Amino acid sequence: MKYSKFTISNYKGLPKIDLELNRKPNINIFTLVGLNESGKTSILEAIYLFHKDIEKNESHSLIPKSKQYAFTDSVSIKAELSLESKDIDLIKEYLQKNYKFFLTEPLEKIEITKKYNFEKSIPLKDDKWKQTLWLLPCFGKTKKSKKVKKLHEWNIDAWNAIVELIKTKLLPKILYYPDFLFKFPEKIYLKAFSGEGLEQEEYRSVIRDILSSIDVGLKLEDDLLNRMENSNDKSYSESLNQLLLKMSSKLNDQILKKWEEIFGTGQKKEVDINWSSEQNTDGTKSYFIELKIKQGSDSYSINDRSLGFRWFFSFLIFTAFRKSRSSDPGETLFLLDEPASNLHQRSQQKLLQSLNEIVSDCKLVYSTHSHHMINPKWLAGTYIVKNEAINYGNPEDAKTTETKIDAILYKNFVAKYPDEEDHFKPIMDALQYTPSKLEVVPSTIFTEGKNDYYTFKYILEVIFKNKYKLFFYPGAGVDKYSDVFRLYLSWNKDFVSLFDSDSPGNKARERYIDEIGPDVINRLFTFKDVDNKWENIQMENLFSDEEKIKIIMLCFEEHKKENGYNKSKFNTAIQQLYINGQSINLNKKTKNSFLKILKFLISKLKSLSK
Repeated sequence: MKYSKFTISNYKGLPKIDLELNRKPNINIFTLVGLNESGKTSILEAIYLFHKDIEKNESHSLIPKSKQYAFTDSVSIKAELSLESKDIDLIKEYLQKNYKFFLTEPLEKIEITKKYNFEKSIPLKDDKWKQTLWLLPCFGKTKKSKKVKKLHEWNIDAWNAIVELIKTKLLPKILYYPDFLFKFPEKIYLKAFSGEGLEQEEYRSVIRDILSSIDVGLKLEDDLLNRMENSNDKSYSESLNQLLLKMSSKLNDQILKKWEEIFGTGQKKEVDINWSSEQNTDGTKSYFIELKIKQGSDSYSINDRSLGFRWFFSFLIFTAFRKSRSSDPGETLFLLDEPASNLHQRSQQKLLQSLNEIVSDCKLVYSTHSHHMINPKWLAGTYIVKNEAINYGNPEDAKTTETKIDAILYKNFVAKYPDEEDHFKPIMDALQYTPSKLEVVPSTIFTEGKNDYYTFKYILEVIFKNKYKLFFYPGAGVDKYSDVFRLYLSWNKDFVSLFDSDSPGNKARERYIDEIGPDVINRLFTFKDVDNKWENIQMENLFSDEEKIKIIMLCFEEHKKENGYNKSKFNTAIQQLYINGQSINLNKKTKNSFLKILKFLISKLKSLSK
């Protein structure tokens, strides 16, 4: 089972927000981009509220600030979940075995809504203040009846049993880590004790996850604590030492090896796990383990390392091992608030490159205000978060109570705000980010739009395996480059553009030359400049008709050959192939056409640098 959509209503400053997690192209990482105080954290908190109920005495924290004086309404979080075949089979078998009820219609998705009800900002009495509503469309027949029945009308006990089955066996976990930098405990106690902090419970769970990743049969109480308590027995002591070595090895492979792969420090580190005990006032003993980082002959506490290392260590220890927890059903959803904010920008970029692998087999929603934490491959799942209370010209001038937060899919953001120059510009504008003159800006090729951008990226990186070093820029349309061209010219940065050789492309080229002047004449090209025969050519025309249908069908399984070419599906499929790094066999003519374009662009950039 997987979360496919969340709808949040009235949570704090969120009037109504839809967050789609089941999109084409298929991605498992979703980004919330916005200024500080824009509402990114509120969105993550609201999603987590679906998983973890709030206590009634904290109910006031749910109400939008602007309505706290008299809120008579409901705060609701609705989750839509898609079922996999194994989920459906489990439900079918349960109904058949226990109730002799046979499903006749496919059960592909369900909806669960959690509602918190208020009158004049006071939660309703008793159980009326909190409700969980299920849309679980089970239709079927019994052996004694040929008429299709609704399960909840036929037998409410059976319907309730399926609800309980889904809650306990199928509903995926949602894990929210607002801050990985809470103090790493010097000692992780293996038994709960009075007055312990939240981190002790969290890290005991981590120890269980590490044990499970070694062998699903290993248990904290039986295989760690019991061996410590009986360590006077040599057999217990030896097995305990071997298990601690296994745990250290696992941490080295999963965390420190990954750290070295990403950051390449060249300084070998190892995790060292020790155990000990303390005498309690009542005469009993408390057993604990300590995690240290060994480097050369020295050993350090985790808290003695840099903020960046502590963040990374905590991030992986809470994600990589959590995925191995056998008791977690479905596709776990991780929520991260401002990940890697304590890492240097280059380290952020390196972490971003490996994030997909780190969170494989699960979904991740993370917030950021750093442009270094935005991956073009995930832009189909990138949302711009805006708070209408913030004056984006002066973020300090904000109405703290009149919040109205919206999360807009980035491509829709462009449509809603048509004056933006390109598809990345809305993100940069929301972040108040302008590239510095000191930044290393490579020679750049401006494409007409994001579809051309993804096609070039796919051809360059997947088909030609990065044989040519070129940097492409995703535009928002052929008419949106005036300011960008002037900016690059003022910085004396090399760039060229390549537009379609159709009427809009030709007219835009002439207009830029007329507006900006002769400095851009040798920088602006169309496909006809590459090959004189390419009159009125657009990017997709470089593929054969057969290739275009083949590419569509790779992404859209339901699309049949006889349905013909669909431009929107083709562009989405190209993006999917790029995300997946999936190579396809292109005919010689197609490959030669793109090779001709790449060599043309290389030659034009070289001529500018002379």
